[in-house]
Amino acid sequence: MGFLDSIKKMFPSKEGENRASLSKRVQASPQDPQARQKLGIYLLRQGEVVEGLDQLARAAVMYEKDGFAGKAVAVLRHIIKHDPGNLDFLRWLIRLLAQEGLTADAQRELENVIARQGVFPSEEQKLEFLRQAGESLPKSPLPSLFIADILRSQRKLHEAINEMKKAALLAVSSRMVSEFTERLSSVVTAAGDDAEILEPCGFLWLKVGMNAEGLSLLSQVVEKTRDRGDLKEAYGMERVLSAIREGWDTAPMEFLTFADAARTLDELAAPAETQPEAPPADTTEPAPPPGEESAYREEESIVKDALSRLQAKVEEEIGESDPDARYNLGIAFKEMGLLDEAIGEFTHARRKPELFVAASSLLADTFAAKEDFPAALAALDELLVAGILAGEELRNVRYHKAVILSKCGKEEQAKEIFLSIYEEAPQYMDVASRVERFRR
Repeated sequence: MGFLDSIKKMFPSKEGENRASLSKRVQASPQDPQARQKLGIYLLRQGEVVEGLDQLARAAVMYEKDGFAGKAVAVLRHIIKHDPGNLDFLRWLIRLLAQEGLTADAQRELENVIARQGVFPSEEQKLEFLRQAGESLPKSPLPSLFIADILRSQRKLHEAINEMKKAALLAVSSRMVSEFTERLSSVVTAAGDDAEILEPCGFLWLKVGMNAEGLSLLSQVVEKTRDRGDLKEAYGMERVLSAIREGWDTAPMEFLTFADAARTLDELAAPAETQPEAPPADTTEPAPPPGEESAYREEESIVKDALSRLQAKVEEEIGESDPDARYNLGIAFKEMGLLDEAIGEFTHARRKPELFVAASSLLADTFAAKEDFPAALAALDELLVAGILAGEELRNVRYHKAVILSKCGKEEQAKEIFLSIYEEAPQYMDVASRVERFRR
């Protein structure tokens, strides 16, 4: 079904009461996430995917703001079933799972996303997604390992090693050493005889407790250095290897080269009085983590982006060519509480003569919902002066105008219209009770 067909499907005769009741709940309680969730699910079942996802996304934002992150997670999972390639929602789900302490679930989601084909338009976007996932999972090595995979495939081995360095100790603490060593073996294989790559790989083996593999690789680097005739450099390397064999634990150290290891070894061996004075401790308090409001703003922007995409699609596929579709879309926007967007659609739709009356009436309703009563009355007055109304249709518009006049405090003008309608049709709507109130 095309997008235009889904727009036209919005109001089949069977859905009136259900859709109306759900929409009224949202309009009556726009900050009730459960109401929006139910409306979103209903719209999805009717094939109105974009509108349904918009309602569900808003529900997820509200649930998280209210402290119900678990409910937000459930809603996001429902969204992703219908929009599995939306990176914004996937990133949001991973962050929420990690925030709730469900690290294993968050990692599983990350693995599923990376394993799927066609999710990322480019490798750069995939890298950016993984870096942001790393911010949500600061104690997991997975994001860095996946980044290393991409960099290795691009033959950026030095950069891949830097990512492996970030992941090394995390792999040990999270018991993911096998995942780490699998990647490290691949980097070693890709390096071939390149000693500049093999050297840091040897120290990475040591970081995850694989001393035999690390010492073997580092010994190869020493042999290559000796074969080049750099005997002095090779001697310094041997001194580092001897210290490691004798029990020097280099795992928590930052270095990945023999040169840095030798400097560290010299500093440790120097007498206490000759050691450089340690710099004063940094007393600067770390910057506080981003507040929850920034996260909420991010989710709000996701919803706004989804809405922008919907509007762009409408302009592209419908434009000015189908006022009926614009009219139906206006009703959908109004039910979502997107009043400005609804006003735009009704304004488009009323250009079609057959829709002028209905679209003008809804336009007036929408302006009234924004408490822009002058604009609402102006829309109805255009109808009344057009000379196209008669009978029941004319009475409906006059009644509508009287209701809005009453809402904005113009009771005398409203009274005049209600009395006039009562004289013509005393059983019409609630004019009898309104007139009775006027006579008290």
